[in-house]
Amino acid sequence: MPIPSFDHRGLIPPVLNNPMSVDRSPYLASMPEVVQRFGTTPRRRQLLRGLIAYRQLFAADEYLTGVQLLDGSFVEDVEANANREPGDIDVFTLVAPPQKYVDDFSLWENHGASYWETELVNRGANKQRFSLDSYGTIIDGATPIYDIMQNVTYWYGLFSHQRDTFQWKGFIVVDVDTLNDVAALQMMGDE
Repeated sequence: MPIPSFDHRGLIPPVLNNPMSVDRSPYLASMPEVVQRFGTTPRRRQLLRGLIAYRQLFAADEYLTGVQLLDGSFVEDVEANANREPGDIDVFTLVAPPQKYVDDFSLWENHGASYWETELVNRGANKQRFSLDSYGTIIDGATPIYDIMQNVTYWYGLFSHQRDTFQWKGFIVVDVDTLNDVAALQMMGDE
């Protein structure tokens, strides 16, 4: 299903048609689809390049299974509604641990945990480097299911409502697989 158009509020609708339908947010999209839908200005394309560079950090440490939720003013018609450009992209990453850390926990202790904290979920660094408001959670067999549910429910609740107005809205989910990122970059060209 394509990413829905903005509704009369300048937001992605949280639900399509029937409120009991599964056609609802988050809307699954590929990076080329995200570029096509939201890469409409130089600033938006700059933000998308930052997101793709951030995604490369996950690939570099072999995070291959998971999703990223994309939200914030980036997925709103903020240009029309607030007469400004989006300042960043809000991104929450939910991933399985790389197999190398599952197989060798000492590798996680000696490298993986530090990489996770300093590169992947360091909000300050990622805001500065990529213009992202970044958060993340690793799902592994050691995490109690209730904790996972609480974390996902929190982020869904936060991302499904506009911060200032509390209006219910939709958001986007992309796979962490970076195979389509090259095509997304090519779509944006050089700027």
